[in-house]
Amino acid sequence: MARPLTSFTNKRHLTTKSYKTQDKLNIRILTHQRYTQPKVDFTGWVLDQIDWRGDETAIDIGCGSGSYVDPAQQRCGHYIAGDLSLGMVRGLEQSGLDRLNLDAQHLPLADKSADVVLANHMLYHVPDKDAALSEIARILRPGGRLVAATNSAGNMAELMNLRHLARQRLNVSLPTTTQRSLVANLFSLENGRSWLEKQFHHVTRCDLASALVFPDPQPVLDYISSSRDWYESVLPNHVTWDELLHEFQMLLDEHFAHHDQFRVNKLSGVFVCH
Repeated sequence: MARPLTSFTNKRHLTTKSYKTQDKLNIRILTHQRYTQPKVDFTGWVLDQIDWRGDETAIDIGCGSGSYVDPAQQRCGHYIAGDLSLGMVRGLEQSGLDRLNLDAQHLPLADKSADVVLANHMLYHVPDKDAALSEIARILRPGGRLVAATNSAGNMAELMNLRHLARQRLNVSLPTTTQRSLVANLFSLENGRSWLEKQFHHVTRCDLASALVFPDPQPVLDYISSSRDWYESVLPNHVTWDELLHEFQMLLDEHFAHHDQFRVNKLSGVFVCH
């Protein structure tokens, strides 16, 4: 039997394995930038869901490797980069940047100190979302906005199917570690509103559909491998990562023997709350 999944919201795992440095996250970010069709500036699209005056204080409570740093700074007066991972915060290249190593459940910020809070693709990692959203509401000024991007529970279903087929070939019980079983239960487009409406009177959802279109197996394998620590955390002891990766390789080789591309459909979106 596969071990129960705890890594997706476990602080130690997130900060010492998944997001210890920017490397793994950057592989996924670059994959989306290179292979998404139609081409879209997702970061800009997310930020443009609100009207910016230009003088706002914006707090990014899951800045990661810094996708939102430059575009947010172009829109606001004062941007603060924050992340649970000290390695992520230290790895930001921008000089003179205000940065915080923080936990969304206990924000080290004064009441009513922010005009905009960015919480993009990170709330599903927070164990106590009620505490985090209460903290966000606390630091927002009257009229302030929370911008929270996430994925649909059915996002990238083709990769979920690939994992299912690999699991069948290995005859093991392997949770779908990065999509439906996690995002659907933790924070997705489908259930995010129910979390957010506990703290915010107005919650608006905007969706953006696209697809990853891969011309060969290698970028798919690279994308999967960037989440190796999540897979390994739930693999049964008798199955190795190399065995699982081999099954992915075989499945993709079989696919490309009959098709010139591998399409992975995406549905992501953003909630704007006040």
